[in-house]
Amino acid sequence: MGTQGIVSVMSEGKVVMKLVTGCNGMQAQRTADKLKAAWPVNPEQAYEIANDTGFGCVDCLTVVTEWAIFKGNDYPSSSLFLSTFSDPEFNPRWEQGTADHTVIINV
Repeated sequence: MGTQGIVSVMSEGKVVMKLVTGCNGMQAQRTADKLKAAWPVNPEQAYEIANDTGFGCVDCLTVVTEWAIFKGNDYPSSSLFLSTFSDPEFNPRWEQGTADHTVIINV
């Protein structure tokens, strides 16, 4: 699980978007910096920024908002993505909820 990563975007103390990946999580800080510089962005734009910075891949990168899951090809929908959305550090890819690379930004 050493390559999993999370970038959580917060506004006024509330999570507004989470990017979650199973690979290349070490690019979380780079992705967070680019997201913050480009904010506001929609889920599709966030997905492209993450792809451009090498955070995750098209198969495992998932962008989550309060209302929707915009995801890669191989990860099935999980109730954890929405039920744990408000916890910026929780990794919904698995029940333990941890990720080695987690960055939280405030916009």
